[in-house]
Amino acid sequence: MPAGEGSAEIARCAQFLGDLRQRPLVGADMFGQATLRCETPVDLSPGQLLLIPPGLPHAIDWDRRRTTRHGYVHFEQKDVTSRLPTEVRVVPMADPIASLCAYLVRLGAPTPTALATLDYLVRLMLTAPEPAPVPPPIAAAVAHLKRAWARLPMSRVGVAELAAAAHVSRGYLNRLFRATFDLTAAQALESLRLAQAEPLLTRTDLSVEAVAAQCGFADLSHFSHRFTARYGLPPSRYTGQTSVLDHPGVHHLHRLLG
Repeated sequence: MPAGEGSAEIARCAQFLGDLRQRPLVGADMFGQATLRCETPVDLSPGQLLLIPPGLPHAIDWDRRRTTRHGYVHFEQKDVTSRLPTEVRVVPMADPIASLCAYLVRLGAPTPTALATLDYLVRLMLTAPEPAPVPPPIAAAVAHLKRAWARLPMSRVGVAELAAAAHVSRGYLNRLFRATFDLTAAQALESLRLAQAEPLLTRTDLSVEAVAAQCGFADLSHFSHRFTARYGLPPSRYTGQTSVLDHPGVHHLHRLLG
């Protein structure tokens, strides 16, 4: 998307600004690939903040294979007190709210644009819709997962344990999971483990074996087999091409755990 004359654009291949209120247990749902087309093309990955200086002719090619969620903010040159860079910059961004606010602070003294942007981000956090209500047994199961997965490594919670925590049979729990998330309880548990693995594979120096252990898989072989079955490639080659959070049911459960 071309930048207007005299403006600087911040674009992030991550989650849409309306989702910024989420704080998922199993890792930030930043995903989607893109390429910045300019004099020197730049491949963009999840969790990056892209600064495009004023007046730079450019365009962005979004991922054609899947939906890309992103956010961007425009600034006028007159609204900043520090000198803007003249070259494209790409910096890591772990938390979207913190990173955008820190960037605004680094621009200099408070200006109407900076203050309005901060106000907008805060209002997004306060007004984002809550996840849809779920049946009481699902709520009990989610509460149990929150306690069990409060810290890494993720414990190996099974369907039987989840059903016991919800005070229902395994069969009834599976029916509720299918009705609520379009997944069996076992599929949901595995999806959440894989969702936790995604940022560990793309944003840390952990070995694949260490990621498997942190996400509660029995061993490296089991993790690699299940990961490859879901993503179509081994975990050692994963760079964020796709995410289990693309599934609406997994995303819904992911938000409930946040």
